[in-house]
Amino acid sequence: MLKNKIVQKSVSFDECMKILMKNYWNKKSKIIEWHKKPKHIIRNKLFYDDGKLNIAYNCIQTNINNGLKNKIAIHLIDKNEKESFLTYGDLDNLIDHFIYFLKKNYSKSELYSNIISIHSSANLCSVISMLGLMKMGITYSVFFNDLSHEAIKLRLKLLNSKIIISSATNIDFRKKILGIKKIKKIKFSEDIFSHRNIKNITFESLISKKKNNPYKYRYKFVKSNHPSFVLFTSGTTGAPKGIIHSTGGYILYSKYTCLEQFGMIKKSIILTASDAGWINGHTYALFGPLSIGATTILLETPLSILSRDLMKKILNKFKVSILYLPVTLIRMIRATTGEKKFTSKYLKTLGSMGEPLSSSVAKWFSKFYSTKALQIINTYFQTETGGIICSPKYSDDLKKVPYGTVGKPINKYLCVYLENKNLEKSEIKIKNLWPGILIGVINGVSYYKKYFDKYNSFKLFDYASLDKDKNYLIHGRLDDVINIRGHRVGSGEIESVLLKIKNLSECGAIGVEDSLEGQVLVIFYTSSKKKILSENINKELIKKFGTFAVPKDTIQISEMPKTRSGKILRRLLRNIYENPHDLNYGDISTMINKKIVTEIKQILSRS
Repeated sequence: MLKNKIVQKSVSFDECMKILMKNYWNKKSKIIEWHKKPKHIIRNKLFYDDGKLNIAYNCIQTNINNGLKNKIAIHLIDKNEKESFLTYGDLDNLIDHFIYFLKKNYSKSELYSNIISIHSSANLCSVISMLGLMKMGITYSVFFNDLSHEAIKLRLKLLNSKIIISSATNIDFRKKILGIKKIKKIKFSEDIFSHRNIKNITFESLISKKKNNPYKYRYKFVKSNHPSFVLFTSGTTGAPKGIIHSTGGYILYSKYTCLEQFGMIKKSIILTASDAGWINGHTYALFGPLSIGATTILLETPLSILSRDLMKKILNKFKVSILYLPVTLIRMIRATTGEKKFTSKYLKTLGSMGEPLSSSVAKWFSKFYSTKALQIINTYFQTETGGIICSPKYSDDLKKVPYGTVGKPINKYLCVYLENKNLEKSEIKIKNLWPGILIGVINGVSYYKKYFDKYNSFKLFDYASLDKDKNYLIHGRLDDVINIRGHRVGSGEIESVLLKIKNLSECGAIGVEDSLEGQVLVIFYTSSKKKILSENINKELIKKFGTFAVPKDTIQISEMPKTRSGKILRRLLRNIYENPHDLNYGDISTMINKKIVTEIKQILSRS
């Protein structure tokens, strides 16, 4: 008889994966600096909950400690194409100056009792404000300049903000806010910075009367799951939701995905044409690159990049190695530049986001830069995920990852899967958690619970499929699945086919109700030259899907209705088509050009 009896406990595959996942994220926790290292990796859906740290410390002080004080952290290009830059040392001084201003003008209870709103874009005011508030351990929310009066009203009510940070020049915004009833005691941190009046962006050039900053604020180290910021979703499928992100998990995941997916290093220079009001601007224009010690280029308006000469100037002058753009913006560049080429010897990686990158657009972009070294990586993530979920890695053999797919999950421990394996296309979910995941929704607990199914898997509310090599194809939001005469097809699938048509720049596919056939297809499109014949559209759709996919209508418009993050508002197109005389089309606060609504209604009235 054995003195020591060995009892083996059977462990399921899922349990084994969860153990390995914890070990994996335990190892990755070492890529950031902790004030207090966490003992628990994950409990109660929260990562590193007993650890303490500060995001601004990881983005600024860590780099200064590593000898990068005089390294350029941020290049700024304003609306007038005026250029300026900030070193990591400049950021350190400006942040303390900003904090000094806040503490001088507001009480501790005013600063810490409510979420502070930042109304700005990719400029000095927003960058310093976000980093300064993070250094103080204060939760904030940032939204861009072009929000309507009603959209601002909605967000402020949800946030219960009493302090709003805005650039000194934004007078119109202040008038709008002061006119909102039932929002009391709103205070403006006015005249902190005026970007247009700054000749050389250094500490001495700002409003301080002294040449040396007498005030050094000590970093406030907070718990890992302290709410760092709130970002609102783009509202493509309805009312925007206020997504709450953590401190520790978020900055770790930002740095992790920059390192893993883009191979970002200190020498990297990244241009992300995205506003800080969107998660891609937060993660990949600011906190991810800064946490590595890289250099990021901020454009005060993403649309300025549509100037081909400016793009060439930026890419070559600043030696941009990583270009990360919404797919919509890439298509717009294509429409405005045609077949003209130029070479950038520094550009190594093009990342795309927002929607699937079609093969035709990707091939054009590669040809456009006339370089064999260019890697094209299509990425997939959401405001709720905090960072990239699926994409090829910079180190992968990208020839094996077809354009239009988003590759595979960024690591095997995420366990991304299709809900129904028996269907060719199904809802995409994630079985395990990850550090960048949201920790709450500003609307409340009940809203947060909607993201999890009965098996505790995270719902992405997207419709996907797998190719023969297990690469994921994202077909759009579940709401965008069209049941065309009994055939379920995603809007993204249809649009990717039509984008192959010569001179067709952009398109939006929607399903509308029909008394006889249930749902029928309607196509909205833009063209760089002339009207596209309906026969050409029908031909491509029949070839790909069959005769059931022939649209009821094909409608040419001058511009697609899009959010500031580059997403097409298909919900809006559907609402206008079905109710052209309606005056209320839901939340369109994030829409770039609201005049397009009137144009579409006029076109429909004539047809």
